[in-house]
Amino acid sequence: MPSDFHITIRRYGPTLHLTLAGELDIDSGPAFAPVWTALTDPTAVVACDMRGLAFLDPAGLQLLLDLAARLDGRGIAFFAYNWQRQPMRLLDLIDRITPTHARDRSTPTGALRRTLPGPLHASSRPASPGRRPPARPARSCRPH
Repeated sequence: MPSDFHITIRRYGPTLHLTLAGELDIDSGPAFAPVWTALTDPTAVVACDMRGLAFLDPAGLQLLLDLAARLDGRGIAFFAYNWQRQPMRLLDLIDRITPTHARDRSTPTGALRRTLPGPLHASSRPASPGRRPPARPARSCRPH
Protein backbone atom coordinates (compact mmCIF):
# COMPACT_ATOMS: atom_id res chain seq x y z
CA MET A 1 0.00 0.00 0.00
CA PRO A 2 1.50 3.37 -1.00
CA SER A 3 2.29 5.82 1.75
CA ASP A 4 0.37 9.08 2.01
CA PHE A 5 3.49 10.72 3.44
CA HIS A 6 5.19 13.49 1.49
CA ILE A 7 7.82 16.18 1.92
CA THR A 8 7.68 19.67 0.44
CA ILE A 9 11.12 21.20 -0.11
CA ARG A 10 11.94 24.92 -0.33
CA ARG A 11 15.37 26.50 -0.42
CA TYR A 12 16.29 29.93 0.93
CA GLY A 13 19.97 30.40 0.16
CA PRO A 14 21.90 27.95 2.37
CA THR A 15 18.76 26.94 4.31
CA LEU A 16 16.62 24.02 3.23
CA HIS A 17 13.05 24.07 4.57
CA LEU A 18 11.23 20.75 4.70
CA THR A 19 7.53 20.43 5.42
CA LEU A 20 6.48 16.91 6.36
CA ALA A 21 2.87 15.82 5.92
CA GLY A 22 0.98 12.58 6.39
CA GLU A 23 1.97 9.41 8.20
CA LEU A 24 5.69 8.69 8.51
CA ASP A 25 6.22 4.95 8.72
CA ILE A 26 8.36 2.17 7.25
CA ASP A 27 6.93 2.72 3.75
CA SER A 28 7.92 6.42 3.73
CA GLY A 29 11.64 6.02 3.11
CA PRO A 30 11.55 6.79 -0.64
CA ALA A 31 10.07 10.25 0.08
CA PHE A 32 13.46 11.28 1.51
CA ALA A 33 15.37 10.73 -1.78
CA PRO A 34 14.62 14.26 -3.13
CA VAL A 35 15.91 15.70 0.15
CA TRP A 36 19.34 14.19 -0.53
CA THR A 37 19.23 15.54 -4.08
CA ALA A 38 18.40 19.03 -2.75
CA LEU A 39 21.44 18.84 -0.46
CA THR A 40 23.80 18.86 -3.44
CA ASP A 41 23.64 22.67 -3.30
CA PRO A 42 25.58 24.23 -0.42
CA THR A 43 23.42 23.82 2.68
CA ALA A 44 24.17 25.04 6.21
CA VAL A 45 20.78 24.47 7.88
CA VAL A 46 17.80 22.16 7.43
CA ALA A 47 14.62 23.44 9.12
CA CYS A 48 11.87 20.85 9.30
CA ASP A 49 8.24 21.88 9.88
CA MET A 50 6.39 18.98 11.52
CA ARG A 51 2.95 20.65 11.60
CA GLY A 52 1.51 18.28 8.98
CA LEU A 53 3.04 15.12 10.42
CA ALA A 54 -0.10 13.41 11.72
CA PHE A 55 1.44 10.09 12.70
CA LEU A 56 4.92 8.75 13.45
CA ASP A 57 5.77 5.11 14.17
CA PRO A 58 9.14 3.75 15.40
CA ALA A 59 10.32 3.00 11.84
CA GLY A 60 9.47 6.56 10.78
CA LEU A 61 11.23 7.88 13.85
CA GLN A 62 14.33 5.97 12.79
CA LEU A 63 14.14 7.63 9.35
CA LEU A 64 14.14 11.04 11.04
CA LEU A 65 16.98 10.10 13.37
CA ASP A 66 19.00 8.84 10.40
CA LEU A 67 18.34 12.11 8.56
CA ALA A 68 19.51 14.17 11.55
CA ALA A 69 22.62 11.98 11.98
CA ARG A 70 23.56 12.17 8.29
CA LEU A 71 23.13 15.94 8.31
CA ASP A 72 25.24 16.24 11.46
CA GLY A 73 27.92 14.12 9.80
CA ARG A 74 28.03 16.62 6.95
CA GLY A 75 28.19 19.61 9.32
CA ILE A 76 24.61 20.70 8.55
CA ALA A 77 22.47 21.95 11.45
CA PHE A 78 19.03 20.34 11.79
CA PHE A 79 16.04 21.92 13.51
CA ALA A 80 12.50 20.54 13.84
CA TYR A 81 9.50 22.55 14.99
CA ASN A 82 5.69 22.50 15.20
CA TRP A 83 5.55 18.93 16.48
CA GLN A 84 2.06 17.48 16.80
CA ARG A 85 0.83 15.54 19.83
CA GLN A 86 1.21 11.92 18.65
CA PRO A 87 4.75 12.25 17.21
CA MET A 88 5.87 14.15 20.32
CA ARG A 89 4.41 11.45 22.56
CA LEU A 90 6.48 8.85 20.69
CA LEU A 91 9.66 10.92 21.18
CA ASP A 92 8.86 11.26 24.90
CA LEU A 93 8.19 7.52 25.22
CA ILE A 94 11.44 6.57 23.50
CA ASP A 95 13.39 8.94 25.74
CA ARG A 96 11.70 7.55 28.87
CA ILE A 97 12.40 3.89 28.10
CA THR A 98 15.92 4.33 26.71
CA PRO A 99 18.81 5.21 29.04
CA THR A 100 20.49 8.56 28.47
CA HIS A 101 23.91 8.48 26.87
CA ALA A 102 26.24 8.90 29.84
CA ARG A 103 29.10 10.68 28.10
CA ASP A 104 27.07 13.61 26.71
CA ARG A 105 23.78 13.23 28.62
CA SER A 106 21.82 13.44 25.38
CA THR A 107 18.50 11.70 24.93
CA PRO A 108 17.96 9.26 22.05
CA THR A 109 15.69 11.78 20.29
CA GLY A 110 17.70 14.86 21.25
CA ALA A 111 18.75 15.53 17.64
CA LEU A 112 15.08 15.95 16.72
CA ARG A 113 14.32 18.28 19.62
CA ARG A 114 16.55 21.13 18.54
CA THR A 115 14.20 23.92 17.60
CA LEU A 116 14.48 27.43 16.28
CA PRO A 117 13.62 30.24 18.70
CA GLY A 118 10.70 32.56 18.01
CA PRO A 119 8.08 32.55 15.27
CA LEU A 120 9.02 31.25 11.86
CA HIS A 121 6.34 32.93 9.82
CA ALA A 122 7.40 35.13 6.93
CA SER A 123 5.14 37.91 8.19
CA SER A 124 6.68 37.84 11.68
CA ARG A 125 9.89 39.57 10.68
CA PRO A 126 10.49 42.09 7.97
CA ALA A 127 12.69 40.99 5.12
CA SER A 128 15.77 43.08 4.46
CA PRO A 129 16.63 43.61 0.81
CA GLY A 130 19.56 41.46 -0.23
CA ARG A 131 19.57 39.43 2.97
CA ARG A 132 17.26 36.55 2.05
CA PRO A 133 17.36 35.02 -1.41
CA PRO A 134 14.02 34.22 -3.00
CA ALA A 135 12.67 30.74 -2.42
CA ARG A 136 12.82 28.18 -5.15
CA PRO A 137 9.42 26.78 -6.09
CA ALA A 138 8.13 24.20 -3.65
CA ARG A 139 8.40 20.58 -4.67
CA SER A 140 6.12 17.99 -3.21
CA CYS A 141 7.81 14.63 -2.99
CA ARG A 142 5.65 11.54 -2.89
CA PRO A 143 7.08 8.04 -3.18
CA HIS A 144 6.17 6.10 -6.31
